[in-house]
Amino acid sequence: TRLWPYRIYLLALVVLVSTDFVKAQEPKTAAFLDGTLGVTVGDGFYTINIGGPSFSLVLDKGIKLGVGALPSLHFEEGKVTPKLGLGPRVDLRKVSIIAPFFPAQPTGKWVGSVGLAYKFGRKKGI
Repeated sequence: TRLWPYRIYLLALVVLVSTDFVKAQEPKTAAFLDGTLGVTVGDGFYTINIGGPSFSLVLDKGIKLGVGALPSLHFEEGKVTPKLGLGPRVDLRKVSIIAPFFPAQPTGKWVGSVGLAYKFGRKKGI
């Protein structure tokens, strides 16, 4: 009977410690979309681009210069073909100015385009 108060204190201590432990744990998995979606226009064609890998230099908060690959759907003369564009990009917060170049068939010359892309992604701290 004398141990009864100690059992209550011990139970309260276990509950408090386990509650703090649960709050301190970070989520181990997360799912989110991250990247860019854009449209560019060239001489006689247009493309829909998704953001691919890029190498970027951060100039200021929200401003980046980079060079990257842009997997794209290339629309020309009523035909749609997948192409990989390569070119510079300027990221200004949620908007990117992109200028990918694409190999033209059958000549193999590179043709340029320019357009805008919207950057979407997860929030900071997640």
